[in-house]
Order: sequence, then structure tokens, then C-alpha cells
Amino acid sequence: MNPNKKILILSADTRNSGLNSITKQTGFEVVDYIHLNNNNFPSRKNSLHPRLKGKIPKMLAWELFPNYDYYIWMDGCFTFTKEDSTSWFVNQLNGADAAFFQHPYRTDLKSELDLVVSEIKEENSYLIERYEGEDMESQVNNYLKDENYNSNVLIAAGAFIYSSKIIENKEYNVMKEWFYHNCIWSVQDQLSLPYLLHKFNINYTLINENIFECMHKK
Repeated sequence: MNPNKKILILSADTRNSGLNSITKQTGFEVVDYIHLNNNNFPSRKNSLHPRLKGKIPKMLAWELFPNYDYYIWMDGCFTFTKEDSTSWFVNQLNGADAAFFQHPYRTDLKSELDLVVSEIKEENSYLIERYEGEDMESQVNNYLKDENYNSNVLIAAGAFIYSSKIIENKEYNVMKEWFYHNCIWSVQDQLSLPYLLHKFNINYTLINENIFECMHKK
């Protein structure tokens, strides 16, 4: 682990202007933390739903805040309570260019799709508010047409780390394409992420820990 690295930790809360903080991080030359909210990342209420707006920093942090070696994203419900949380994340890479939590409850794209579709039909208000009207079935079917794609990977995308290596091509890279798929298909980003990691041949690793037990809740 090289301590002479610049790391950005980013989170966002696009539904209210509440403040968030993390424990001061150690182990690296530069560890910056930015929490975006409606005060420092103004809403575009006439043109962009808050859920899609939140994907901008999640997927395009390298555009908003360039020149970091590593980017760590965590959803607004999470925080770091230990000084070495950043070091832990960097160690998860173990030579890879990105590290993601394996989904703790389901193992493939089809089972995730089936669950969400079924729960929406059963009038699950939590999922209806997030995904009703999203064309997730066409999305998954489109991915499964790729004969070289093994869909038996599902990621919990609430927290992850990636190296600046995967966004060296500013015009065409996996993170920009991930945002694009959230625009044209659905904002359920865990459907698009595994396929795009395959498509871009990203050298990534899976963290085999339950994200909800490993990451600290606010």
C-alpha cells in the first residue's frame, strides 16, 4: 500500500440538506472527504429526479473532482467510524483496479430482477417509489443476449473503491457508461454494473463481506 496516494471519499444526500461527517482518516498523504447535499450540489427540480441526480457523483466523481488516485463512494446512509477505514478499502483491491461488495442476499441478475418485479406487483411501496416504470426486464434481457456474459455476479453498490486507471479514457470508460445505462435503462444501478464490468474487461475484485454489517450506518 503506497501512502503517497491521493484519495477522495464521496457521498451524497440529494433529498435533503442534512450534514454528514466521518472520522478523520489516516495512512495516506491526502484523504479528502466531500459530502454533497442540496446546499453544495443544487437540485435541478425541473429536469432531473433526485435519484438520477445522485448517480452523478456516484459514477462521475472523477469528472467533478479530478486528479485523485483512488475514489471511494459510499451511500449517504453510511459513514466511516474508524481511522483506518480508507486503508481497509485500499487493501481490498489486492492488485485489482476496483473492489465491490458482493450482494449479500442474491447471486445473479435474473434473481434480482424477479424479486423487484414481484415486489412491485405486490405493491411494495419502497420499491414502487424507486423503480416503478423502469424498463428493467428489457434491460436484463439485453444484457443476457451477450453470449460471453456470465450473469452470476451481483453487487451491492452502496460502497466501493476504484482506481483512476479505469477512467484514464475520459471519453469512454466504465463509469461514464454506467451513468449512461442508468439514463437509458433504469436507475437500479446494480443491474447494469456487473454487465459493464464484463464489457469493459475491468480487473475488479469482490469483497466477500456483508456490506450492511461491514459499513457503518449513520
